[in-house]
Amino acid sequence: MENFYAQWLIQEQHLLNDLLSVPQDRPDLHIPLINRALSHYAEYYKHKSQLAKRDIFRAFSAYWLTASERSFFWLGGLNPRIFFQSLPSDLTSDQRKKLEQLSQESVKREHELEARMRQVAEAMAVLTALAAAHGKARNGEARGETTERVAEMMRAVLEEADRLRKHVVTRSIEILTSVQTVRFFAALAHRHLWFYRRGLHNNGFE
Repeated sequence: MENFYAQWLIQEQHLLNDLLSVPQDRPDLHIPLINRALSHYAEYYKHKSQLAKRDIFRAFSAYWLTASERSFFWLGGLNPRIFFQSLPSDLTSDQRKKLEQLSQESVKREHELEARMRQVAEAMAVLTALAAAHGKARNGEARGETTERVAEMMRAVLEEADRLRKHVVTRSIEILTSVQTVRFFAALAHRHLWFYRRGLHNNGFE
């Protein structure tokens, strides 16, 4: 994942440069850029999903990110609230109303998924206790079964969280104009790269 992410970051910087330089009065150029942005982020989640199938615990740890990037990390990916914070300011009253409704729906779903993750933690504790009660605490097979059952629950939560992220972005784009969507993706990429570079600086790499 580290090698992929390093190249993905370079592509994100190129994407940001193009998003910032495209003329605002050229919708014919906006659509290809928007599709490119969607593909760029979809590629990231595709690779993360592949990692989750192999090792859900490493996928949730996001070991390839800096500490600053993890500050806006939520259930294996970006916190949906980051999307709303990246929206352009030139919204109409109708757009604001629709996006506020979307935000409320997202927050409700976030709380539901966070509750499910608490259930995962509780399930881990219960399954471990049951194994110990049956004298299997030292049995590698029993621990493996417990871990896999918890892993399956975590994968289900991750899939739902990714589905929520995708829904928020897709619905936002439907509400925004093409030029607003370009600004949205530019703000999102700029915010992410800023957190990434701050993380490098804090780690003494810059």
